[in-house]
Amino acid sequence: MSALAAAGARMEAAGAKGPLEVSVADELQPRDPDPIGPSRPLPLRFALAATLAVPGCRAVYAVAFGLGGAALAAADGNGSTYLWDMAGGLAATFAHPGSRGVIGVAFAPDDELLAAADANGRAYLWDLISGELARTFVSRRSGGLNGVAFGLGGDLLAAASGDGRVCLWDVVSGQAAGTFVIPGSTTVYAVASAPGGQVLAAACGNGWVYLWDMASRQLAGAFAGPGSQGVNGVAFAPGGDLVAAADGNGQVYLWDTASGRLAGAFAGPGSRGVNGVAFAPGGGLVAAADGNGQVYLWDTASGRLAGAFAGPGSRGVNSVAFAPGGALLAAADGNGCTYLWELRRSAT
Repeated sequence: MSALAAAGARMEAAGAKGPLEVSVADELQPRDPDPIGPSRPLPLRFALAATLAVPGCRAVYAVAFGLGGAALAAADGNGSTYLWDMAGGLAATFAHPGSRGVIGVAFAPDDELLAAADANGRAYLWDLISGELARTFVSRRSGGLNGVAFGLGGDLLAAASGDGRVCLWDVVSGQAAGTFVIPGSTTVYAVASAPGGQVLAAACGNGWVYLWDMASRQLAGAFAGPGSQGVNGVAFAPGGDLVAAADGNGQVYLWDTASGRLAGAFAGPGSRGVNGVAFAPGGGLVAAADGNGQVYLWDTASGRLAGAFAGPGSRGVNSVAFAPGGALLAAADGNGCTYLWELRRSAT
């Protein structure tokens, strides 16, 4: 039996009577990462550029840049998604009917739609041109939705579910498009699309990251870090050749998507678990959102620590996102604030 089959992942078609078993031939086993360099800080300077907050914010669980970096979406536990204009402040507030807290957000590739995952088990699609609610998707059996991602050029929406599934919907028709089932995991904490939207990564509470081919609905790979305590977040490198996994054990694991090789493992000092990860646009840096309130920046080539910083009064960082260009980093904090950090290389 392959490691993927042992992990128990399968795909359930929309309307099917039972799940379809999926496996691959290659053995993918957890292994030690390649050696990386010492964690001496690289010459990187950072400064707090802005603090974004709205009265009544509880905790910001996710952030995402859109509109070419001109806008930032922030998912709040109070049931609202806030859209910030990077030049002019708060641009819009999207209130979710019957919300139990917004946990994830994602812009469509054409930036015309904003998707939001809610703890009430619904995914909301907001029309950014009209400002109206375009669609509401409801998962059949959900413990709440934890994250969303667009696939196949924006035609498909995937949502990470609290019942160990990835729910799929057709954005155009509004119909259910299938379900990826992971019986060994009680919760899927996050999803992310590779560049182009052909491959989806799912971060699971059983310690595995699963890769799915969105066109064929076939399982394309699975990775589990040594000593994993559950994967809370996942992100693709800009070229799609690496996947970063945010682990509850305080590590960030880097996986080679083609070979399944564990390419690196980074541990922030005093980590309380990594909640989210993001690659810089060039792929040279990966940011880690830590439960201890710190954001750690790692050089992906050398494995060296490039920087670490925390927002004032942080209650833990839940998510991070780089703006296009990589000079600005957004950090979603448990204290209800979104911090914007300016990054630049030192002259020395």
